[in-house]
Amino acid sequence: MGRYQQYQRDIKDTDEGVHPIWRGIGFLLMGLIIIMSYAGANLLVEANKTKGWIAVPYGIQGGVSWAPDLYAELIVTFFLIMIGFGIMTIVYSLIYKVTRPRDLYKLLK
Repeated sequence: MGRYQQYQRDIKDTDEGVHPIWRGIGFLLMGLIIIMSYAGANLLVEANKTKGWIAVPYGIQGGVSWAPDLYAELIVTFFLIMIGFGIMTIVYSLIYKVTRPRDLYKLLK
């Protein structure tokens, strides 16, 4: 092989993509986290009314007539969703670290 001659090696394309069942499981987990966050927010806002843990500003206390604590519940829901997705990301990264493909570094070389 000459000094300036091109060297080309065959790289196997083994990327099959994500299996569709994992997309479905991820979608279900996403919905489950959102529903659990809203339920938890509802419980926390009701418990805060009776125990008085945090002073809720007047602008947040108002809501629509059929849900007077809607704004407070939505704000707490947002924070619980962030916590839930953060925990799910950490658990996923720990599981992936244990079960990752061993030849990953060979594919990158």
